[in-house]
Amino acid sequence: MDAVAVAPMSRLSDFLYSPRNIAGCCLAFAGLVLLFTGVIDTGWPLIVAGLYAVGVLAWPRKQVVEEEAPSVEVSVETLAQQLERLINEASKRLPEPALASLHSIQATLADLLPRLRELEVSGALSVESAFTVEETLRRYLPEMLTSYLKLPATFARTQPLKDKRTAAQVLVDQLQMLDESLKQIAHESFAGDVEALVNSGRFLERKLRAKAAFEMQ
Repeated sequence: MDAVAVAPMSRLSDFLYSPRNIAGCCLAFAGLVLLFTGVIDTGWPLIVAGLYAVGVLAWPRKQVVEEEAPSVEVSVETLAQQLERLINEASKRLPEPALASLHSIQATLADLLPRLRELEVSGALSVESAFTVEETLRRYLPEMLTSYLKLPATFARTQPLKDKRTAAQVLVDQLQMLDESLKQIAHESFAGDVEALVNSGRFLERKLRAKAAFEMQ
């Protein structure tokens, strides 16, 4: 028997032993029982066939579940490099105040990123703040810059929008707001380190004063 003939036979065999066919046969057999017990008489072939069809059609079909491809998590370091390339490419199109805010944001991120997980685990950085830092790299800045760069340069600089600001002014305001937010996060994150430094200085000052007083005796 060749491969062309085997395939239909295989499908027929699969159907005959499938739960759908078994369910249909069970209902058809129930129809025959009704016939033999006198419950049904005229039109029994249609009734039996209908019961078989109900069993076959009502039984749920197998659902093929497609496996989702595992998502590739991009590291924050890689995102920072991608953002730097984007800023370098866009620098000629950006207003000077926007570029200044971007460089300030990059400097703050350079301080936060190497210790991001450490600060989050220690509690110095909240989950919300860590999310803001990562989303700044993953979404906020790339989407903001990409949207602005899609606009014609003259339109972005000169055409007022609904709130009377130009697109360039909107970009500057958004970047300044993001810059201030990240600076506040950095201030809160490193507050513990600053306090430790201050306490260390106070301790050292007390030790030196005590030593000086002892030597003067």
